[in-house]
Amino acid sequence: MRKIWTYLTGHLKEDFNATVYTLTFLFLTVSVYLNYRFDFEDSHLDTRPEQQRIIFYFFWHCIAYYVPVALYVGIRKAHVFQSRDFWFRSLLALSLLSLYRSLPYFDILINQLASNATLYYMYKVAKNMAGVFILIFPLLIFYWKSDHAQGHRYGLNANQFDFKPYFVMLMLMLPLIGAASFLPDFQQQYPRYESTPTHHYFGVDEWVVAGIYELTYGINFVSIEFFYRGFLVIGMMHVLGRNSVLSMASLYCFLHFGKPMGEALSSIFGGFILGAIAYQTRSIWGGVIVHVGIAWLMEGAAYLQVLFRTS
Repeated sequence: MRKIWTYLTGHLKEDFNATVYTLTFLFLTVSVYLNYRFDFEDSHLDTRPEQQRIIFYFFWHCIAYYVPVALYVGIRKAHVFQSRDFWFRSLLALSLLSLYRSLPYFDILINQLASNATLYYMYKVAKNMAGVFILIFPLLIFYWKSDHAQGHRYGLNANQFDFKPYFVMLMLMLPLIGAASFLPDFQQQYPRYESTPTHHYFGVDEWVVAGIYELTYGINFVSIEFFYRGFLVIGMMHVLGRNSVLSMASLYCFLHFGKPMGEALSSIFGGFILGAIAYQTRSIWGGVIVHVGIAWLMEGAAYLQVLFRTS
């Protein structure tokens, strides 16, 4: 834990500017309030036809990302907006994110490929895997073409990375997750796997299809970490410097607007901390361990609750 604290304080020591941070937090606070006051994302963005949704998401993401960058540029007199590299990288990232979140024609494709018995299960698994094909693969191709000499692979390198503090953090989270698993709201949300006739269709035990789902559930969080902490922090640091962390945290907050307000607010701080760690270590594996670990611990606690209720 001391090492994680050192990463965070080291980043703040180099990056903190009271005006930039205050105005960015004010922007995010107003954005969170307006979104939940008017139910903007759920009632306006997500209800758009698939072909329109990708365009609306793109402009939505532009607001989330470019406002903090503009505050940084204006207050610190930086020349980021004059960099064609910045515009290409940021527009590429926001375009891929908009495609990932809108998934045009996704429902049609799954309906054509899956049988009625497996339709819901295949939809959930394919959605978990979408980030691999829409976020990870294209950005790795971009890395091979443009950033190969950097050697960081957008944080996928694990050389000399200390995993221990993150597993200690998970152990500290275990009692909290265990306590939360007794709450009705938790039991309504978890486990994320829902029983379907899929195992009968394939002639396997249900634990097999449940295990495949949980594996893809974890992979989805790897895609998120790679995109937000990998590309938007490590991949943008040479054009944005340390401001890549704050700008990423703003966009990460907007990702959570379809979830409870408290989760959206906490994502600002969680995203910033994970971003600062990624910047300091040039690795995303700390965030992967925390993100996937908490998700699987919550799933495990939920399965135990189901087991005890049915025994």
